[in-house]
Amino acid sequence: MKRRNEGITDMKDNNKAKLLTVGIAVVLILIVCGISVIIYALNKRNSQDTNTMLQEDIMEYANASQQQSVTAQDIEKQDSIPKETEELEEAEKPEEAEKNEEPEKQEEEEITAKEEPAVVVEEQEGSQEQSIMEEEADKQGSGEEQKKTAKWQKEAGENLAAVEIDLPRQMSEMKGYWEAGNMAAVEDLAYLPRYRAASEKLSGTTKYYYYGDTDESKRPNGMGLAMYTDNQYYYGEWKNGVRSGNGMWIKFYAYDQNAKAKDSIYLQHSYSGTWANDLPNGDGAEHYDFIDENLEVNVGYNRNFIGNFKNGLYHGEIYITNYYSDGNSKEWNGTAKDGVWQTMGEKDSKGQYPVIVEATNVDNYQWMAEKANKNQGVDGLISAAK
Repeated sequence: MKRRNEGITDMKDNNKAKLLTVGIAVVLILIVCGISVIIYALNKRNSQDTNTMLQEDIMEYANASQQQSVTAQDIEKQDSIPKETEELEEAEKPEEAEKNEEPEKQEEEEITAKEEPAVVVEEQEGSQEQSIMEEEADKQGSGEEQKKTAKWQKEAGENLAAVEIDLPRQMSEMKGYWEAGNMAAVEDLAYLPRYRAASEKLSGTTKYYYYGDTDESKRPNGMGLAMYTDNQYYYGEWKNGVRSGNGMWIKFYAYDQNAKAKDSIYLQHSYSGTWANDLPNGDGAEHYDFIDENLEVNVGYNRNFIGNFKNGLYHGEIYITNYYSDGNSKEWNGTAKDGVWQTMGEKDSKGQYPVIVEATNVDNYQWMAEKANKNQGVDGLISAAK
């Protein structure tokens, strides 16, 4: 019996040990589970925090991008503001705009003046009992206006501004003599005070008085006579308001009575031939008439230039004759291009080049300095085309 009780005691002790082991295992499992739950919870929280932070970062980036976009738009607006302001300022300154427009208007007016320089003289109805030439002859015969000087000399103390002029009558009479080929009468009229007074009224301009055929716009077109300042005249063909076709231009010289001989050698300067664009263009002849008593002895003065002209300048082969006070003359040849004589050899010790050669003596030249060898042609011709 005593052994059975001892066996029972041993069994109880064994059961207690087993229960203790199971309890410990359960506790450990619960601890592990608790720790797992805690770790899971912590990981989940960290994940949420990370997502939240990521979302916040994304929102901050988006906001920053939006701000940058707005800033860029603002910059574009600011860039556009000055342009609008400039336009507004320009619109608010009409005076400056008008000032800027004034030169353009002046240029347009100048162009118009150049395009339409003619002052058309209308034909007068009826006819005068006496011609101007007859009136002047009567005055000279009666001693009323006795001229005591050469016709190319101005009267002492003359005042052309006080001279009475009658443009229709004066232009009509000169045109009639020119048409008839009476150039002596044309010359006599040109030196009269009433003609020189009319010419002087055009001083400083390229305008001219015109008497002749016109088109529907009242521009010279056809045959007609023009009077320019500086005692210059043209009679011939016109087209669309400019000299075009065949015609003759003349300048009549007038000098003070005390003018030196060397400064008063020319009586007339003329060009006869082809015209285009209001200038000598094509075949033509330039001619000078001299006051013989004012010429130096044994000096040749170039009198005729015959050949081709381009815009009033010598262009091509030119035949030249010169004139001496004793009536002798020589013939010469030269070639020009756009008003520049083509040289025929080397320059001399004075820096002058041979440009014109005598026709009968190839060793005899006319010489010219390089600086002077330009714009050689019909000198002094007045034209709105220049």
